[in-house]
Amino acid sequence: MSETFLIGDPRVFIGVTLVLGGLASFASGRAVALTWRPLWLLALYGLPLAFAMRFLQWSLFGEPLAAPFPALIAYGWSLAIQGLSWRATHGALVRRQYPWLT
Repeated sequence: MSETFLIGDPRVFIGVTLVLGGLASFASGRAVALTWRPLWLLALYGLPLAFAMRFLQWSLFGEPLAAPFPALIAYGWSLAIQGLSWRATHGALVRRQYPWLT
């Protein structure tokens, strides 16, 4: 397996963190926006998602579970995708609910 020092196997990182974690984060951000909850909740919801990404990498592919840098990358990726999803969904809800504001 080709491993780098920072993220381990790049194929596992791309598959689990970027693809699966990105899809789960998108759904999480959209769900928060659809229920009209505030943006700061994404920071709380990102933690279990980042842990789940790290757990899948550890349990399925033998990556180190408590590696701090990949965990921070997973958390940052989760927050970024959740934020983009929340903003797009919240903007659509506001435009639909309050058309005179736009």
